[in-house]
Amino acid sequence: MKMKKILPLSIALALILGAGCSKKAADSAMRNGIIAQTAMPEASDSAFSDFQTSGKGFSGTGYNGGNESSTTASSQSQAVERKIIRTGYMNIEVESLAETMSRITAMVQSMGGYISSTTEDARYLSCVVRIPSSQFERAMNETSGLGKLKSKDISTSDVTEEYYDLQTRLDTKLILQERYQTYLKEAKTVEDLLKVERTLNDVTSEVESMKGKLNRMNSEIDFSTINIRANLPPNQTEQGYSLPDTGGMFRGFLGSCAGFFNGILFVLLYIVVFGVPIVLLIALFWWLCFGKIGLVRKLFNKVNAKND
Repeated sequence: MKMKKILPLSIALALILGAGCSKKAADSAMRNGIIAQTAMPEASDSAFSDFQTSGKGFSGTGYNGGNESSTTASSQSQAVERKIIRTGYMNIEVESLAETMSRITAMVQSMGGYISSTTEDARYLSCVVRIPSSQFERAMNETSGLGKLKSKDISTSDVTEEYYDLQTRLDTKLILQERYQTYLKEAKTVEDLLKVERTLNDVTSEVESMKGKLNRMNSEIDFSTINIRANLPPNQTEQGYSLPDTGGMFRGFLGSCAGFFNGILFVLLYIVVFGVPIVLLIALFWWLCFGKIGLVRKLFNKVNAKND
């Protein structure tokens, strides 16, 4: 009988002790978990902070760990190259045209340029030279030293905006031309073929025109132009000073007088040829109307007689 009473008490005591141990274990596990969760974010934040300050970034992603200076520097566009056309005008007085022309030729060749045109007379020389733009100032200075400088002028034209606008439009037209060439190959009907071909011809014409203009601009930008005019001193030729030609001056005076009298003779001849017939016609009209025949006079007399 006692055994039956002791057994239930033993079981109940065992259950109570087991529940208490389980509760302690659970509390301990919960505390350990909270500590672990608290420590993990701190460690994670510390690691990410170290990663950011290390500057290594994510490999293969393009992220540079917050270093923005290199990205900003690479994103800045380079300065646009200015497109400048420069033209110079020089007027000098020299002692010898032949020597001046020889020195101009040597100067132009030494600078990698060329002579575009030349005009020479007994007393003056005119030539147009093309010089690489990088040698423009040097060429102007050397030309000034060829003789006595009479005048000097430099004109500058900035065609940067026009140049790049033309270049952009040309690139667009080239893309359009390529597309129409593709459409031409893929045309199914004769009508489509003709339409595409007509449009392609228009685009091609515009492309060639733009290329020509761009080439001319490149030539004017790369090679500056200098217009040189060289004169000999007054009363001087290549052979030296010359005295005034008095005989020629006298002959010129006689020629002027002859021209004056020829003009008067021409006026008199004009009057005789055209004036005399006009005077004769006027005299005939007067003779018929109011003169000896007097047709108009007789008519007025008859009218007056009837009125009386």
